[in-house]
Amino acid sequence: MLKELNDRLMEVKEKLRIKRRLMQSAKHTETELSQEKARLAELNARLSKEGKDVQDLEGLSLKGLFYSILGSKEDQLDKERQEYLSFKLKHDECQNSVDMLQSRLEEINREIVKLGDIDRQYEAIFEQKEKVIMSGSDVNAEKLILLSEKAADIRSDVKELWEALNTGQEALTGINSVVDSLKSARGWGTWDMLGGGLISTAVKHSRIDDAKRAVHRVQHQLRLFQNELKDVDPYLNSDIMIDIGSFATFADYIFDGLITDWIVQSRINVSLVNAARVRDNVSDTLKSLQQAIDMKQLELEKVEKERRELIENVG
Repeated sequence: MLKELNDRLMEVKEKLRIKRRLMQSAKHTETELSQEKARLAELNARLSKEGKDVQDLEGLSLKGLFYSILGSKEDQLDKERQEYLSFKLKHDECQNSVDMLQSRLEEINREIVKLGDIDRQYEAIFEQKEKVIMSGSDVNAEKLILLSEKAADIRSDVKELWEALNTGQEALTGINSVVDSLKSARGWGTWDMLGGGLISTAVKHSRIDDAKRAVHRVQHQLRLFQNELKDVDPYLNSDIMIDIGSFATFADYIFDGLITDWIVQSRINVSLVNAARVRDNVSDTLKSLQQAIDMKQLELEKVEKERRELIENVG
């Protein structure tokens, strides 16, 4: 009876833990979605302004006439086009982020609904188990239950740490793809400056487009990684420091460099440096997660050993 109740309780407890994680994740996602929608509204307004600035210079506006008289209209037009392009890239990234966050929130809410009223189920089984333990007098049975619960908790911790590690590894793969695309663009850009012609120019822009698409994917992966890190933070050793501050602004780092890179070849290095910085941060974080997993595994082995010895020595 006690073993059956204990098995049921651990099963429901794991589902309860999953539900709480999902609800916390939904809360984080809602906050991020709200922030991204606000940022999108700001970018929409700025994009309209920058677009109007370009149109004014291209047309017969007072502004265009002023720069024509000064003899710097083309230079100013290039500058305005660069600024427009910068905000267009950030706007597209932000819109993509809003769409992904909305989709993720809907998915999380569906998963929460599937779990049903797991809180009530847990309390009902817990009360049954408590009555059985209180009515008995076997100290070994009670100790065995406590060890089993402790082992189950540690396994859940390890599972969450592995989920965070796997999400981080996906993000790292994506960042490496960005770096590869930028390195390729840099190589073709060098050939372009040496007289490579239209083909090298086209390939360079193709590689930069590849980098742009990869950045959209990585931005989403880094958000998921950031949420996973929030989930596992309570289970990490206090000596393990994980810096997640730079993840949220990854796309801005890259895009700010790319705009100038299209105009001045040497500035592609700026984007590469920014991508490498985030890549190193993610890589260091993965090492910290692996260290935390190893520590939890050792803790689990210790509890399991104590549990086996208790079972073997009873009677």
